Amino acid sequence: MYSAESAANAFLELARRSEKSLTNMQLQKLVYIAHGYSLAKLGKPLFHNNIHAFEWGPVIPNLYKTLKHYGAGEVKDYISTDAPPVGEVSQEMEIIREVWHDYGELSGFELSDLTHRKGTPWSETWRTNPFGVISDELIAEYYRRELYERFDNQP
Repeated sequence: MYSAESAANAFLELARRSEKSLTNMQLQKLVYIAHGYSLAKLGKPLFHNNIHAFEWGPVIPNLYKTLKHYGAGEVKDYISTDAPPVGEVSQEMEIIREVWHDYGELSGFELSDLTHRKGTPWSETWRTNPFGVISDELIAEYYRRELYERFDNQP
């Protein structure tokens, strides 16, 4: 299991390879979605950090604190962390690449809209426990359903 910062650095690397940039909001949402994919597909968390239901969506507090000085601008540097990087050849990196492929073109606001929809883990937690931890069980259940529906609806 990695840290949210390690997952964010993996997304920053994919963005750089694609000559794109990412904002704090995009990183928060991409890392959150990758965590959901990992729970749904691998049956294990991508990272050990808690995710909270903040007013503006699912937030990983320590990642937010690390990146908040960028404001709404692009994150220009990799995140300093003692945690190991996500292995280039690993199941977790495959999950991150899949999320990048599926969601990497979306803006922070578009990603936020996806995570704010009715029935999402954020909306369910925000409704009953504002600012509380969004459980991995709730996230896993949601993304299993999302991935099943996506796969089931392919030609």
